Amino acid sequence: MEGREELEDYNQLMQKISSWSEELLLRGLSQFTLKDIDVLEQLIVETSRFQMNFLREILEHMIEDGRKTALGSGDEELMLLHYCRLTQYVQLSIQESS
Repeated sequence: MEGREELEDYNQLMQKISSWSEELLLRGLSQFTLKDIDVLEQLIVETSRFQMNFLREILEHMIEDGRKTALGSGDEELMLLHYCRLTQYVQLSIQESS
């Protein structure tokens, strides 16, 4: 029973990341804000439960470069790279778990 709950929690986490990334895509990467950093920091807390080090690393890069973007000195190409890595990771993860 515990395994099923954990899988549901994992799927919920992937859906949260997916929803956030879709919203960001609709706004545009240049519209990354400090609120997005709060969301990503919360997601990092949730990823630690599943020991997802690579996902955590991607999220940390998004935070680091997103903060620069939000403050006006970011590299949008770098943000796009991190964004693509994040969305690909989540997409593959969702496919694998279904």
